[in-house]
Order: sequence, then structure tokens, then C-alpha cells
Amino acid sequence: MYNVLVFGTGKVSDILETSLNNDVNIVAYVDNDKSKWKKLKNCKCIIQPNEIWKYKFDYILIASQFNEEIYYQLLNMGIDSDKIFEYYKFYINYYNYYKTNMDEFLNKYKKSVEIIATGISYANTGFRTDICCKNAYSFTWGSQDIFYDYYTVKFLLEKFPNKVSDLKHVLIGICYYSFQYDMSLSSMRSKVPLYYSVLKEAHNFKDIDKAYEAYELNKNIANVVLKKNNDGTYDLKSDIQTSIHYDDKWNIGKKQAELDCNKNYPETVKENTQIFKDYLQLLKDYNIKPIVVVFPASKYYTTYFSKRIEDEFHSIINGVRKEYDFQYIDYFRLDLFEDEDFADVSHLNDKGAEKLTKLLNEEIDWRDIS
Repeated sequence: MYNVLVFGTGKVSDILETSLNNDVNIVAYVDNDKSKWKKLKNCKCIIQPNEIWKYKFDYILIASQFNEEIYYQLLNMGIDSDKIFEYYKFYINYYNYYKTNMDEFLNKYKKSVEIIATGISYANTGFRTDICCKNAYSFTWGSQDIFYDYYTVKFLLEKFPNKVSDLKHVLIGICYYSFQYDMSLSSMRSKVPLYYSVLKEAHNFKDIDKAYEAYELNKNIANVVLKKNNDGTYDLKSDIQTSIHYDDKWNIGKKQAELDCNKNYPETVKENTQIFKDYLQLLKDYNIKPIVVVFPASKYYTTYFSKRIEDEFHSIINGVRKEYDFQYIDYFRLDLFEDEDFADVSHLNDKGAEKLTKLLNEEIDWRDIS
């Protein structure tokens, strides 16, 4: 039996627990949120980080979207790296959805693609290629930034021109904080190796070799704490269904908006503005029409979104439109969407995505560039 501490008490910890085998015993939960200390989760105590040493444990399992921060927090506390399991980092590198999706497009997608979508999670959940009126393929992923949007399309156009010879449109799914966001410098930087495996671009991520070493270390721990299927693969879950009460939605929306808007990186804004221009120039060079789309969010989220970041975004878009021609569609506060159209406070579900994609079918100017 392996005794473990689970660092994190949110949805990721719930997902992790469904993947643990029967030889694992959770002795306590750890959280940085003071409001959770001394409370119970699954009949086990939630403790503050400095109480870790009171417990005998074999491993600490990080179950949080703030994986990187917690990992270095534990190292600074004197926890050996071979005692730390980074579930989220292990999961995404184990499946490498970016490479899998690219291979699928290059080797199995037989249609003549007319529109490609790139973008962050809002585009990933909000745009349905099966509903689009053109042959569409999606290269949208959670946490993806403008840099990897640009380099994905650049990679396809330069390395596989025959595969995209009929490409006429590119949907660029962005959000109001996109220009403030650099994945390679964020808490999501553990995803950089996924892109590096295909594009050989690490952007501002400096420890690419160490990232691969970390995967092997995580795999050693995974072998003893995670369930396995009969074929030897890991039985990992990516999501579980949870319900959110109405009153909670306002609190969750406020917290999520504040988290997303807690950004003030002028150098990143400057760099991303140039990358955005480079992206538009690339499409112009290949005679491809850009469609820039801001996807909708619920009122629980939009109500609390930062006016500073929103105004900055519009200023950048208006400035770039003076240099480049692109169709701009902003659905951020579109009131056509109800609660049942959202998976959470800021992402559409399949029903909402169907509604949104049908709107885009009508609103996108499908005429080729003359």
C-alpha cells in the first residue's frame, strides 16, 4: 500500500482519484487556499502545506492546474523530486493530443480542407467542424496561445503545401486576454513539449530537455499509483461530470474572470501583437482570408471581466485592422446563449457550439480573396 498526499482539492483532484489503483491510500489533502484548511474532503483532512511533514507518505500527487507553481513550492520545501507526481503534466504528455491531432490530419484526413481553426480553449469547445458548412479541421486546444496558432499554420503551409492547397480561410479564435498570454511563460508551460515534438519551437520555454526527463520520472510513479488497462496502458480520465448550482456560478464566474484578468505583461503584449501581425501577413502571402473570432462566455463571467484588458484588446485589434484586412466577429457578450449552452462559466458545450457554429456559417464572408 502506498500512502499519498493529494495537493489540490478541486476538479483535477476528483479526476485524479478516479485513476488511482487500489494500492493507493490518500492520507490527507493539501491546499494553498486558507479557506479550505481543516475542512474535510472524502472524509480526509485538508491541510496547509507546512503541515505536510506531520504525515508519513510515499508520494505527493499534484492535482491542480497550477502544477508548475506547486511543484517548485514543494521543491523549495525540501521535498525530493522523486516523491512528486505531476498528474496533469503526465496526462498531457502521455497522450500528446497535439501530435496525435496533427498526425490525424496529415495521414488520415482525406477531405480537401477549406478552413482551419486555431485558438485557445474557447475555440476548442465552441467551434464544431461537423457543423461548419465548409470542410473544416480544428487545431484549437486549451491553453494554446497566439504563438502556437501562428506556428501551426506556418508549419502546414510551408511543410505540407499539397495538404492545404485548397485552404481559403483560417478562423483565429482569440479572447480578450490573448495578447497578455504567453503559454511558454505561464502555469501551462508544461504543454510546450507537446508542440515542440512537432514544430521544434519552444518559444520562451528554456527547459525543454528537463521536461522530457520529468516525464520519465512521473512515469515511474505512475506505474505504481495509477490504474492500468489489460493492454498495459494507463486508465486515465480527462474529465468528470459535475453540476454547478446557480448561486455558485456567480462566485465561480467572478473568480475565473479575476484569475484570467490577473495579467499585466506589457512585453508579452508587444510580442504577441507582432506575432498576430506576422500571422496575418502569412495568411495574406498565401491568399488566405483570416476570420478573427471572440467566442461567447456566460454572464457570470463577462460581468466581472477586466475593463482594462478588454479596452486594451480592442485598441490592439483596431490598430492592426489599419494595417491588415480581416473579418472580425465578437460574440463575447452575445445574449443568444443560455445557461444550458455552457459547459462552465466561460466555455460552450456541444449544444452551444452547434448554435455558435451555425451563426458563423451565416456570418463568415466565404468569398475568396480576389
